[in-house]
Amino acid sequence: MAEPMQNDLGVEPPRADRPDEPSRVDGGRRGALKVLCALGGAAYAGAIVVPAVKMLAPSSEGGAGAARWMRVCRLADLTEGEPRRVVVVGDERDAYTVTRDQLLGSIWLTKKGEGVTALSAVCPHLGCSIDLNADKKSFFCPCHTSRFSLAGAAEAGPSPRDMDPLTVRVVEGNVEVDFKLFRQGIAERKEVG
Repeated sequence: MAEPMQNDLGVEPPRADRPDEPSRVDGGRRGALKVLCALGGAAYAGAIVVPAVKMLAPSSEGGAGAARWMRVCRLADLTEGEPRRVVVVGDERDAYTVTRDQLLGSIWLTKKGEGVTALSAVCPHLGCSIDLNADKKSFFCPCHTSRFSLAGAAEAGPSPRDMDPLTVRVVEGNVEVDFKLFRQGIAERKEVG
C-alpha cells in the first residue's frame, strides 16, 4: 500500500471532497448544451430534407401531361385561313427556379371561322424552326427540306411525323394555347416534361 503524501512539515495536505454526482449546475449546463445540439441538428436536417422532398415529389404545377395555357394573341389579330407565326412567352420552370417572361417557342395559328388551329413551329425531325413557304400553301423546314401541308401533314423530307398539333381555345376574344414541346426524331408523338 502506498504511503500518504506529506508536505515538508510532515502533515498530509487536506483533500477536496469529490461528489459522486456532478453538481446541479454542471448537469443543467450539459442538458442545455444537449438541447441546443439537438435543435441545431434538426434545423440542419430540415434544411437538407425539405428541398430534397420538393425536388423528388411529383409537382402539381406543369410537367408532362398537365395543361399549360398561354395567351398568345387576340382572335381579331388573325386573318381568316392565313397561317400566322406567333411567339409564346411565359414562365420557364425548372426544379429550383421560375424565370418570368421567357421566350418558350413559336407556333403557327390559322383562323377558321370562330375557331383556331395551332401547330408547333418546331420540326419533328431535329428541332429546326418550320417556316411558311413563299406561296403560303405549305410549310417547310429549311434545315433538311421537310415539307408539310397547311394542316401539318408531312408531305416530303426526313420528318418522322406530321407537325405537332396543339390544343387551342378562345376566351373572351383571346387565343390561348396549351403549349407543349415534343421529342424530336421519333415517329411517336411524346411530350417532353
